[in-house]
Amino acid sequence: MVGFFRSGNLASRVFDRQFLSPRPGATVNTVRQFYENLVPSYTIYDIDCPDYSFRKFTDDGKYLVAFSRNHQDLIVYRPIWLTFSCHEECDSHDLPANAERFESFFKQLYSISLASSNEYICEDFFLYMECHQYGLFATSTARSNESSVTEGAIHGVPSIEKITFYLVRLEDGAILDEKAFCNDFINLAHSIGAYLYEDLVCIVSLRYQTIHVLQIRDSGSLVEVRRIGAFCREDDELFLYSHGQAAQGSSFLPGIKQRLLSFIFHKTWNEEPDQALRVQHLKKKFYFHFQDYVDLIIWKVQFLDRHHLFIKFGSVNGRVTRSTDQNLAFFAVYNMETTEIVSLYQQNSSEELYSLFEHYYDHFHANPQNSLHEKFISSNPNSVHALDQLRTIKSKASSPSQFVKKMMASLPYTCQSQSPSPYFDLSIFRYDEKLFSAIDRHRHCTEHPIKFISVRQPNVVKFKIKPGSDSGASDSRGKRISSLFHPFFPLALSIQQTNMQPTVVNVHFRR
Repeated sequence: MVGFFRSGNLASRVFDRQFLSPRPGATVNTVRQFYENLVPSYTIYDIDCPDYSFRKFTDDGKYLVAFSRNHQDLIVYRPIWLTFSCHEECDSHDLPANAERFESFFKQLYSISLASSNEYICEDFFLYMECHQYGLFATSTARSNESSVTEGAIHGVPSIEKITFYLVRLEDGAILDEKAFCNDFINLAHSIGAYLYEDLVCIVSLRYQTIHVLQIRDSGSLVEVRRIGAFCREDDELFLYSHGQAAQGSSFLPGIKQRLLSFIFHKTWNEEPDQALRVQHLKKKFYFHFQDYVDLIIWKVQFLDRHHLFIKFGSVNGRVTRSTDQNLAFFAVYNMETTEIVSLYQQNSSEELYSLFEHYYDHFHANPQNSLHEKFISSNPNSVHALDQLRTIKSKASSPSQFVKKMMASLPYTCQSQSPSPYFDLSIFRYDEKLFSAIDRHRHCTEHPIKFISVRQPNVVKFKIKPGSDSGASDSRGKRISSLFHPFFPLALSIQQTNMQPTVVNVHFRR
């Protein structure tokens, strides 16, 4: 009973902390256990708030990013805390009238216009550089599926007249620099087309099959430091022109494609040790599929570290969709310094890649070590609960190959797509991931409250999040919800969206 009381009483746990020191290196994880008692305990339904599209909290919790409904303006808030006083027991009093307003929890810092009349802010795109508090945003003109055929463009990929990336200092809204791409296509949905690692950003041009590597300087400027695609080294083009071999039309394969074919050739060559059978093996495994390899295009890229890229090559028949799982796909690890492909895996059948994914999951997310919050996201290597959950899913799969295919479909990972909130920590709470998740995605609305259950006390519901209305009588069909959890405050927003209906925002906080 003493153990139960201390685990459920915040004052007792704070008192114990004065006498018991955590093991070396375990201080932060020990502090995070306090969130068993610091939970959202009160909800304000359909709070009076501006009709904005709320994107996310920054990972350091200092800012809440939102966009106007006409997709022209960027609005940035700073989280504050509701304060009020009363003469008697506060729990017996209703909240003051101003608590029903959004401004009681968030202070608007500024609103700036990013997009021009024919451009729109991509509300799904936002990357945050924590050390300098810079935000990277994107605007684009309308997408055109009837794009003209230009040299170097991939047939079947749509075109956007102009895509512009803006680097904004979130402290005061100053636009520090911008980078524009014309008559190109970059997948901006959920930040798929760009990846931020420390001060480096890679942007994937699907239309021209080029990886643009930009560096964010301390001064706030965006400088292109590398371009990978038709050429892999900075002087490749100069070398060809100086030798009278300038590429014209389709006479040369892109440099990155040549690296891919070369790696596949040598790998196939070394698979057969018998010299007499090697040629036949090459014909069967390499030359028979040669055109399929040539037709592969870059779909998605992420950093593994400052020198290595993790690239997904997929079939051009996959079109520009969010899923190309049914088509031929490979994963390549590319060294930008040596311009060599280090390793290659086939998406649907690579047990080796799945083993790396299971044991070195954190390396696929490439979370910078100087981030105070992202490195505590639950994952297979750092949480036995996450590993048990993964293995449970694996045991229930219809076949091992289907399970591997499903797990590999999410690679390469989307940058900053997981919330670092401790309420998603699988070592502290259990919850239904089909309804709520740390991953930044919309979910189908449910009228039943989502329960967060203590891991150490499996029968104790610590708190509930009810994303729907207070009455619970509304129809959930056609509704989608998204959740925005603050990285360390017991504060969350659940946002319910319905076609042709105003957005409903609920605030969940500790009273």
